[in-house]
Amino acid sequence: MIDNYISVTDLQAEKLAHFYYLHLNATFNLTSIKDREQFYIKHFLDSIYFFKNHTPSFNTLCDIGSGGGFPGVVIAIFYPDAEIFLCESIKKKAEFLKFAAHELSLKNIVVLNSRIEELKSYRFDFFTARGVAKVLDILKKSWNVSHETSSWLMYKGENLPEELKGAEQFIKKHNLEVEYERIEEPFCRSYCFIRRCG
Repeated sequence: MIDNYISVTDLQAEKLAHFYYLHLNATFNLTSIKDREQFYIKHFLDSIYFFKNHTPSFNTLCDIGSGGGFPGVVIAIFYPDAEIFLCESIKKKAEFLKFAAHELSLKNIVVLNSRIEELKSYRFDFFTARGVAKVLDILKKSWNVSHETSSWLMYKGENLPEELKGAEQFIKKHNLEVEYERIEEPFCRSYCFIRRCG
């Protein structure tokens, strides 16, 4: 299904299938997509597709507003040696993420039932954010837990150029490098990659 687009091991495929069924059996609705093929394309493939052609280096990753675990849990499946922090302020969603991490035996996941701006003692190499806030808000709220070589991957829609324009002053002030890529098939997505330059 998604192995037409990316390389997936048997163990990864097994964990993805298990995660799909955890969503189907969740006691509350985390996504409106239930169809297996659509779920795999729009959630699983979308979560990991950027990494097919890009290899950012990170030991710690913070998924901001992790919600149903996209992209954080999926990245944890594909990057078992990285420490993946799932930052989710809504308690019932955070509890689901803890349950999923346990069920999938993902020992590299740490669930933080908190807002990103409340995390004072952490410093992360890499941030992901999917459907949570505008570019400027994400950068501002996570800035204090970034370091001089941190990077951000933001999963955006067609309005990305407008959001980048709104963040232009912040980007210039902090000497940030910005790259973005628009995908039309097999799903529609704008990936925005932002890097601190030290």
